[in-house]
Amino acid sequence: KPIQSKYYDKRLEMNMKEDKRYKPHVHKLLLLGAGESGKSTLFKQMVTIHGPGYNEEERKKYRPIITSNTISAMQCLCRASDHLAVKGDAENDEELSKCRIQDSKAKEYKNEILKLKVLDSQLTESLCQKMKVIWEDPNIKHTFKYRGRFSLADSAEYFFGRLDCTWRPNYIPTLQDVFRSRVRTTGILEQKYVHHDSQFVLFDVGGQRNERKKWIHLFENVTAVIFVVSLSGYDQILYEDKKVNRMMESLRLFEEICNLKWFNRTNMILFLNKSDLFEGKLPEVPLSVCFDDYKGPNNDFDSASTFIREKFEARNKSLRKQIYTHMTNATDTGNVLVVFNTCQDIIIRKSLEQAGLLMN
Repeated sequence: KPIQSKYYDKRLEMNMKEDKRYKPHVHKLLLLGAGESGKSTLFKQMVTIHGPGYNEEERKKYRPIITSNTISAMQCLCRASDHLAVKGDAENDEELSKCRIQDSKAKEYKNEILKLKVLDSQLTESLCQKMKVIWEDPNIKHTFKYRGRFSLADSAEYFFGRLDCTWRPNYIPTLQDVFRSRVRTTGILEQKYVHHDSQFVLFDVGGQRNERKKWIHLFENVTAVIFVVSLSGYDQILYEDKKVNRMMESLRLFEEICNLKWFNRTNMILFLNKSDLFEGKLPEVPLSVCFDDYKGPNNDFDSASTFIREKFEARNKSLRKQIYTHMTNATDTGNVLVVFNTCQDIIIRKSLEQAGLLMN
């Protein structure tokens, strides 16, 4: 795979420099953002809305990914249960100590699941029943409240809720299953489509730190950068650096991207993504755990999201550049369609203005 990815990166770079398909009237959109922000889910939505979509045969290919996502998430939760309980004992923190599984059956199943090799395992009825017992355990539910302290996939709760069907021999992943499944993006993906007689090409690139060097030099002449932020990442840590908060990493990266010389004349669109998870988390975890200067109500979505939007927009150092900000939920096709249509209309209008064909 690394060899294929390297070849594809090189081929894409040559195409963008030489291929006539990428002439100026084709609007090039670049999806950027830190890892786990939801860029790839947005890309899947565009494949569904404007591309070939995911027919039954395509969706079947996601079954092993869903199996891997489900088992990995359960193992992660079980390890965290043990780790946080030990930490609670050492620090005399009764709440953390409550993460330790007490039920003997759940404890037995936990030990079995931790021994599984993810890539070699299949979801069976027996395994899924055992995972259901663990998921319903009160100490595991308590551990889940502390998920910001460990790298648990955002789709974990969703797939734990699908344990009654994902093991079945005739199971075919739904479109929502495909959207929720997670494989880290390496290299660069592209999707071409037409909106209001204008041609667009959307690029999705890897968000982890080690992926960024692959794409930053390629996109000097893009029409717009769509920077994706996980709103729910305000209490989470990076997959690749357990000491760094995801929201802080996104702020740092946005400031870097927004002010790059290559993007001086590029439309900058900010997607504050995972709004549904953010709204659900706020009553449990105050925004002040990430921003000590936030003084708004803990469970007020509008106040909290506006505060984060202003934090990001303040990182723009150019008075001439406007940031177009939208709240998004990448797993909601209706929401993505409305937001993307709005952004595409803005891009077309801006291009006409720059060409002198439309007055400001």
